[in-house]
Amino acid sequence: MTGPDHPAAFYDRLLDSARRLSFDLREAEVDAADQDRYGMSPEWSPLFGTPSWTDLTESARKHLTRCEASHFLGVAIWLEVALQIVLLRRVHNVDPTRADVKFLFNECADENLHSLMFAEAIERLGTGHYRLDRSMVLAGWLFRTFAWDEIAYAIVLAGEEVFDVMQRDWMRDDRVADTVRRTSYVHVVEESRHMSFARQKIRDHLVRVSRPRRFVGTIVIAIGAHVIAKGMINKRIYRSVGLDWSTVRAEISRNEHHRMMFRRAASPLVAFLDREKLLNGPARWIYRKSHLL
Repeated sequence: MTGPDHPAAFYDRLLDSARRLSFDLREAEVDAADQDRYGMSPEWSPLFGTPSWTDLTESARKHLTRCEASHFLGVAIWLEVALQIVLLRRVHNVDPTRADVKFLFNECADENLHSLMFAEAIERLGTGHYRLDRSMVLAGWLFRTFAWDEIAYAIVLAGEEVFDVMQRDWMRDDRVADTVRRTSYVHVVEESRHMSFARQKIRDHLVRVSRPRRFVGTIVIAIGAHVIAKGMINKRIYRSVGLDWSTVRAEISRNEHHRMMFRRAASPLVAFLDREKLLNGPARWIYRKSHLL
């Protein structure tokens, strides 16, 4: 029996959504005016409102946000590739006709197209790719090598929830380059399925975990979210546009606007984790250090 609340029925509905609402914008034309637009809504720049931001010309601010948007998209690619490695490894020997496994295959197809789409957007923004810090490279290796079920889904959900809130702003903002607005729209639509899938998988796995495993998992998820949040601030961006990194780092660290925007981005994630009892004292402390709570 498979009623509307049966897990298989839930995954079948996600698959149906994927068949109806999937996109491929890799070949989209570029608006010539894109080169004179912001790379993202300027309010999402970690420097927004700081003395360094105030001192920049309008043209320099646009260029800075194009650099920052390129890096954010690079972090999204890093996250999506790691997700596929972890999840595909876990379904290598299971029944491929299961509804959840079929949706996972569809999700990986989406994620590959997202990565290609983001890579194209980075090239169109004209800033190039910013190399990740070594700490993120190490964190990525640890994640894709050792992350277990609910950990893998929750850490990826953390990144996707933050990007979802950001990109909902970007896709509606006429000041933002069309290539970013279009890719943001596609990502928001398709990631809504992926996030529903991740939340359901987390709930499924939490049903049978012990209290010690839940406690450890709660801390690991918070650490993963912290790495993602901190990894979005890349010193190479600011040095490339001629800003002093030590000054920029100090201004970002005390920029209340930046903290407010990150808390807003993380609010859906925090609400979900709270409902699923994946927030405890140490985890809350980590989220506060990350400006996600």
